[in-house]
Amino acid sequence: MNAETIHKTRPIVAIGDVHGMTDLLAEALAVAEAEGAFPVLLGDLVDKGPDSVGVLRMVVPRLAAGTMAIVRGNHDERLLKSLIKPDGKKTRVLVDLMAAADAEELAAQTSAVLSVAPYWISVPGHILVHGAFHPEMLTCPSRGQAADVPRKLKALSLYGETDGSLNEEGYPIRTYAWVSRIPEGLTVIVGHDTRQMHEPLVVHNGQGGRAVFLDTGAAKGGRLSTWTIPALA
Repeated sequence: MNAETIHKTRPIVAIGDVHGMTDLLAEALAVAEAEGAFPVLLGDLVDKGPDSVGVLRMVVPRLAAGTMAIVRGNHDERLLKSLIKPDGKKTRVLVDLMAAADAEELAAQTSAVLSVAPYWISVPGHILVHGAFHPEMLTCPSRGQAADVPRKLKALSLYGETDGSLNEEGYPIRTYAWVSRIPEGLTVIVGHDTRQMHEPLVVHNGQGGRAVFLDTGAAKGGRLSTWTIPALA
């Protein structure tokens, strides 16, 4: 079953960027299970935190079984590319994964589930996406499914909106004009960008739309935040 079908009878709990924090993810999943909610991860399972491989062990079987969903983050996309082309750049996560006792099986399962992970998930009144929103996501025939997503929407989904320049640390400068394009009655829940660390940042635009920035720096000493979308029933 997909998230839209599940949402008819069960709440959905969006979970922010995990970034290798197995303990925080375990806590969030325990709460979701106690509430009967279906977890949707907002991407970036790996990197930064201490146990990316442990996160994969926790998440990948659930994704394969359909008891959890994920939208792609830029770190997940990088991991997938390194698994598909292992002769390319050796990231720290890939090195750790290949050194694991269950490397062959876990790598194959990880590649399989990330290959079919959508770039965004839509349920009534909400879009869940890692980076940023564009109104075309509401009408795109692909419905966020990987093979058919236009390049522009892939880039926004993975990396957010930028102005094309870099900051002093060499990272793209992110912009948020996309928030003003959220239509009335729609909530867009994103990860990717730590806007504040004590709680998710909620931004309302002038036309009745809102953005929820759910990444609160789990691997930077902050929280792994969640956001519950009530069931339709």
